Amino acid sequence: MAKRGPKPKVGGKNSEPESIGGYFRKVFKENPKLLVTRSNEEVLRRWLADHPGEREVPNRIKQNLANVKSVLRKKLRKRGRPKGSVNAARTTPAATTAATGVTTKSLEALEIRIDDVLGFARDIEAEELANVVSLLRRARNEVVWKLGQ
Repeated sequence: MAKRGPKPKVGGKNSEPESIGGYFRKVFKENPKLLVTRSNEEVLRRWLADHPGEREVPNRIKQNLANVKSVLRKKLRKRGRPKGSVNAARTTPAATTAATGVTTKSLEALEIRIDDVLGFARDIEAEELANVVSLLRRARNEVVWKLGQ
């Protein structure tokens, strides 16, 4: 039998560019404090600095950031806080958003409930619910952005 060499790596340094979600996961892994802060300004500034050809952050990038941040926060709730993270988002008593008067605590509770319903809808795996799943994602993204304002 002939000896075979090692298999070529798929997805290595010289192949395809990093995904948007992968970029944000790496940013949050490097700086876990950004995951528990309400504002996304610092993360978006970093994205612009890392992408010099862009003048402003496209909406799809903001939506991807909201999705990744939401998923990682959900994992935090299940496992606990990462080492080195600051509990700044929880220290202020029920802060309110500027114009609406809705409390941060209620928006976070709404995000958790939307995540739960979204997971339930995905578990059903019915093609008829594809539009529902899409709308739930949009609703969650909107809530996450309200938290970040």
